[in-house]
Amino acid sequence: MAKRGAAAVTICSTAFTTLGRAQAAALGHSGLPIAVIPHPFGLRTRDEVRQMAEQCVDEIAKLASKAKPA
Repeated sequence: MAKRGAAAVTICSTAFTTLGRAQAAALGHSGLPIAVIPHPFGLRTRDEVRQMAEQCVDEIAKLASKAKPA
C-alpha cells in the first residue's frame, strides 16, 4: 500500500518484530508503523485469538491514523 501512496501499517508478532523492522528498512520504509501482537497464537483457540485481536485493535487504529502515505 505504501508504494501506491496509501498509508500502511504492518501487523507482526513479537517473534518476528526484529525481522519485520529490518525488512521494512531494507525496502526503504524504515518508518513503517508496526503493530506488535503477542506470539505464539497458532495454538490458541478462536476465542483467545479474538480476544487478542480486540486488545490490539486500538493500537492498530492509532498507528493507521498516524501513518503517512509514501
